[in-house]
Amino acid sequence: MLNYQNLIEIASAITEAGDIVKEGLTLQYELGEKNHKKLDEDLFYRTNQNGGGEFSHQEIIEVSIGIVNFKIIKKKLK
Repeated sequence: MLNYQNLIEIASAITEAGDIVKEGLTLQYELGEKNHKKLDEDLFYRTNQNGGGEFSHQEIIEVSIGIVNFKIIKKKLK
């Protein structure tokens, strides 16, 4: 399962890798509905520790960690 710590580790590895072109880079992950909501909620509470509003689940989660951008979408069921 993808979580906040994974995102930090991925961003760090990419930032440190000299042979990866980072300009314009966005990584996209597809998660199942349960994991997508869990990650969205975790990120919300990590970034709104001062009680900045009520959690509302987003269809697309966009996160930037340093120079690395992440886009996390719900996996489409066939």
